Amino acid sequence: MPILEKISQPSQARHWTDSIPLEYHYTAGVAGEAFRQELKETGRFLISKCAKCKNSYVPARMFCPSCFVEMKETKPLEKPGYVYSFTVVNRNRTGEPGEPVTILLVKFEGVEGGIIHKLDAKTSDVSFGMRVSPTLKNPDERTGALTDILSFRPI
Repeated sequence: MPILEKISQPSQARHWTDSIPLEYHYTAGVAGEAFRQELKETGRFLISKCAKCKNSYVPARMFCPSCFVEMKETKPLEKPGYVYSFTVVNRNRTGEPGEPVTILLVKFEGVEGGIIHKLDAKTSDVSFGMRVSPTLKNPDERTGALTDILSFRPI
């Protein structure tokens, strides 16, 4: 039955199982790529600052989400982060019980946005506002992905 024909009975609807081979490449964009390069080469996070509203954002982005102005000013983030929010996950990806992992939303003073990652400390030690810094892979192992961050640890 061609797709343009109208069916009058549910039993007339048919399907087949098959696959459509698609290839695609995801790009991080100009600002995302700059963020990744900074992480790979120096192990620091890159922020972008809006010239109009003066807000700064992590990860770096091309346009200000508040005033839609192109952001050309970027710089490495020098400040440590702090725990804005956290949760404890007790199950693995398949839903089976697993080792508890603490997942954080790490924010930075004076910067909008944040990074979500895991904590390298006991769950009982985490608290809101706790200062944290990233633990990174060795420089020769980094690829520029967020997986270059092994975890965040208390400082």
